[in-house]
Amino acid sequence: MDNKCPKCGEKLSVFYLKPECPKCGCNIMYYNMESRLEEDSKKAEKEWSALEKLVPKFMKKDKKENLSNEKDKD
Repeated sequence: MDNKCPKCGEKLSVFYLKPECPKCGCNIMYYNMESRLEEDSKKAEKEWSALEKLVPKFMKKDKKENLSNEKDKD
């Protein structure tokens, strides 16, 4: 947190724990919640697509190791 009100820019104490800004009354926690959720959604989608590309590489290596272990047992 920037220790500022996102709406009016009022400087807040590090220990200010109330949900509303003392100057403008803006709810600090929920201010611009929709845009923050959209940004988080885009970030999560990007991370998920990177993971989907990475997992098959490990699956191929795992299958090769399993096959070589089965041959060694025989």
